[in-house]
Amino acid sequence: MPMEIKDKDEFIKLMQHAKKIIVVRRLPKYIKIKARLSRRLYTIKVYSEEEAEEILKNAKVEIVEY
Repeated sequence: MPMEIKDKDEFIKLMQHAKKIIVVRRLPKYIKIKARLSRRLYTIKVYSEEEAEEILKNAKVEIVEY
């Protein structure tokens, strides 16, 4: 079951252990980012393009966009 994270800093901390980062949707209201870890899939909804870019620049693994 995926788990939605509300805190940006917590998501960035979890992202350091991710195997793959997926940017799912870039909608006018929000951008959904998923991080696949070994046991669970974590998601976050970001409401501005700047916040999304700040999160994605911290990623050390492959980023896949759909």
